Amino acid sequence: MRTSLNNIKAIDDYLLGSMPPGDALLFEANMLLNNDLVNDMEHQQNTYAVIRQYSRPKIKGEIGAVQKILATAQQHRGFMHRIANLFKNH
Repeated sequence: MRTSLNNIKAIDDYLLGSMPPGDALLFEANMLLNNDLVNDMEHQQNTYAVIRQYSRPKIKGEIGAVQKILATAQQHRGFMHRIANLFKNH
């Protein structure tokens, strides 16, 4: 694997919290010595932020569509009634 691909994988593992603690410490030490790695990590963090920002409306739309199906379909009325009862004030 090329060095750049190794760096991308290491950055992913670090940002996603899947890097073992000892490796994370070595990665952090490497960032102190390598400004390019810091820049690459910042770019990857920004990319993740953009992906999260743009995926939220899509997910909300999908949830709304499912909710509409559940609320209007006759076969789901019992289910919706049980869910509504969970949120009623006692």
